[in-house]
Amino acid sequence: MKILDFDKIKSLNLSAEEMYSWTENVWKQQDSFILPPKSKMLQGESGRYFTMPCILPQYDISGVKFICRNVDDVDGIPARNSNMILQNCSKHGLLAVMDTTYITTMRTGANAAYNAISFAQSNPETLAIYGLGLTARAFMFFFTAIYQRPVTVKVMRYKNQAELFIDEFKSNQNIRFQICDNLDELFHSDIIVSCVSFARQELCDVSVYPQGCTIVPVHTSGFQNCDLVFDKVVVDDIGHVKGYRYFNEFQDRMVRITDVANHRVPGRENDEQRIVIYDGGVAIHDLYYAMKILEKVGDDCIQIPMSYPEERFWI
Repeated sequence: MKILDFDKIKSLNLSAEEMYSWTENVWKQQDSFILPPKSKMLQGESGRYFTMPCILPQYDISGVKFICRNVDDVDGIPARNSNMILQNCSKHGLLAVMDTTYITTMRTGANAAYNAISFAQSNPETLAIYGLGLTARAFMFFFTAIYQRPVTVKVMRYKNQAELFIDEFKSNQNIRFQICDNLDELFHSDIIVSCVSFARQELCDVSVYPQGCTIVPVHTSGFQNCDLVFDKVVVDDIGHVKGYRYFNEFQDRMVRITDVANHRVPGRENDEQRIVIYDGGVAIHDLYYAMKILEKVGDDCIQIPMSYPEERFWI
């Protein structure tokens, strides 16, 4: 059994272009994968545990991702962490155990960039980013690598976070930055990417969002009022959004990302449509990324021998 920790995966220095192509491949192949909805367990006010199984049959690989948010961060370790176990479908025994902190962040950033680019109007001039933490930086890592046209990136003034974020990406010649002082100013944009982890209520009145805008709520909360009036609601997987508050109201305007990627249904149909995209993250991306990383690592990793029963009746 192979063991891949965070440092080993990060040391591969994977390019934005390669990981973005992995994201595209998953959307094109989604219907050939097996993806049950993730299960959720809660503990106290902040403890959350998610189990995300899936199978990629044509690659002979299956996996289960386990995400936990600790009740208390008593040891100074990040409250949210995740790991994955992988196994071949046709062979006995574990293939690998992997830290998925890096994978989760990168596939989330790649997905957000893919959706922002794929569903944007034909010539977006402004991109709003709300929440300037690790997820926003991952998004910009991919967006700036793939999107090669000029755009004004609008960020929210908060302490010194806007300035730090701008300093990180100011070298890109296609990007011009604008700091906003309120959400109405920020969200009056052609593309809106929200990277805040939680919102207790809708962030803005729907009248703030202009015609032709594309909203990508990475962590899905804060834009539920858009579900009732936007022209199109795009989702990653129907089973994962059936529990959404307004599912019954928006399902007749709903399309899946994979159907658009495979040209079975249209995505954006004109520059006036307002579109919201719910791609909260599904495990087929994690498993596909993990599979590709395993291929790159080969045997250059920690390996632990595991014993298994050699006889059927071993008692």
